[in-house]
Amino acid sequence: MSLLNHETLVQTAYDLPPLPQTVTQLSDLFADPNYQLRDVVRAVSLDSSLAGKLLRLANSAVYGSRRVGSTIEAVARLGSGAVRSISIASSARPKHDLDLSAFGLTPDTYWKHSVTVLTLADVMATHGPAKYGDDFPTAALLHDFGKLVLSRHLTPEHSEALQRRNPELSAVRREELALSVNHAEVTAVVAQAWNLPDDLVRAVQHHHNPTAFDHPMCHGLNIANQLAWQLESRNAELERESASRATSMAALGLTAEQCDEVLEMGVVRLQETLDAYS
Repeated sequence: MSLLNHETLVQTAYDLPPLPQTVTQLSDLFADPNYQLRDVVRAVSLDSSLAGKLLRLANSAVYGSRRVGSTIEAVARLGSGAVRSISIASSARPKHDLDLSAFGLTPDTYWKHSVTVLTLADVMATHGPAKYGDDFPTAALLHDFGKLVLSRHLTPEHSEALQRRNPELSAVRREELALSVNHAEVTAVVAQAWNLPDDLVRAVQHHHNPTAFDHPMCHGLNIANQLAWQLESRNAELERESASRATSMAALGLTAEQCDEVLEMGVVRLQETLDAYS
């Protein structure tokens, strides 16, 4: 069995369809710390589907009880992080016929996990002491995207090799041994190809090993991902990566009780967030 060719994976990432023009415009705007709200609203207004999704999310219980009726109110309420993440959602969601069985997933379970991590990240950002950065929600939504790219190249032999690896090893280590690359590294290549911010690129690349990028977004992504595993009863993965979770909790100043509170609030918000990102 041959290992996956890095150059082929990189080329696949760069050959992905470009992000919609609205997303590109928003990324350019948000790159300027002095961006104007009216310019964001102008870009969003050109995409009626996106504008509708933003209004639906802004009017969900997640963001308060007072209803908003205009795009400018929705954008102001949600902030740049949520606007960018929901604008990129259509490009991040897998097709229904994609085979993700090598990772123990279906397109639906992949998407639910991604949105669960995003939901928990949003709770952490709005209720925790750390400042994760505006791109935290997008990093959360995209953190496993490399699995979609890898799945295009996996043969039955690759899948079998993944299953044969020592189950006591973490998933990313099993991928490295069986494929010569892990999904987080491929996600970073995609984020780079889409010209997303460097902190986001490095956060998704190292979210299983946050000491490699000692940044609140990376530590936060590690915690949000593991809290999603907890919700999904993926206890073996939690055990294998417990050391990195402890490291990230210490780096962010989070206690076990605070993590439990994040999980409880995330459960309450999850369905509405799934509906908004559908």
